[in-house]
Amino acid sequence: MGPRVRFAALTLALATACASAPPVPRTPGVAVMPARTGAPANGLPYRLFVSGKATPAHPHRLVVWLHPTGTDGLALVEPLADAFAARGYALLTFPREHVQGWSGADANRMMLGTLPEVARVPGVDAQRPVLLGFSAGAQMALELWAARPDAFRALVLIAGAPRLSRGDEYNPPRSSAHARMPLLSFIGERDGSAPLWRTALESWRAAGLRLDSREVPGQGHTWLLVRPDELTVLFQFLAELSRGP
Repeated sequence: MGPRVRFAALTLALATACASAPPVPRTPGVAVMPARTGAPANGLPYRLFVSGKATPAHPHRLVVWLHPTGTDGLALVEPLADAFAARGYALLTFPREHVQGWSGADANRMMLGTLPEVARVPGVDAQRPVLLGFSAGAQMALELWAARPDAFRALVLIAGAPRLSRGDEYNPPRSSAHARMPLLSFIGERDGSAPLWRTALESWRAAGLRLDSREVPGQGHTWLLVRPDELTVLFQFLAELSRGP
């Protein structure tokens, strides 16, 4: 089965789905590693950061950035590109001037247009990418996981909420495929969704899901991958993924 067929299957239940959350202010920033850019006719324009050490024989697994409402978040995540590359991961981001959150149409363009093109780049393993979502992007990551858990390697959720179009903190997806995927959530102690994750940590684990939820002291609804503690947890999580299939 080719990449286009694989990604086409991911559009189930996404045609009308929409993920939104409070907007996050835009800030300028430049990543250290040069970006490879593209604009597929039926996909989202993208920026791809992949190490020159990645080869077809030893490809780097793809991390897909799902941005929040109000900003494409490039200044937040692209400075981490070198750190991802050092751990065997490529980073895919989406530069967008007018960001209103994620819709089903956006997700379809990403899955059907952008990912198949990126999958053809030598040295990039895009078959089961890691989804890294912030705020509204975390909600879209959860929706994609709910629709096709077998298509992704893991989810990293920043300032999201354990609520889906068909599930919540008490009633997560319960298939064996959902239970196989590791989920890592970072939530601020003062974020309104923090109590939901406390509930989910118990109920989702009881349902057999591999959820690790980290509450960041003193923080609200904000970008949380700025302190050494959270970055250490993230990179340990990615290292464990690299040792698995």
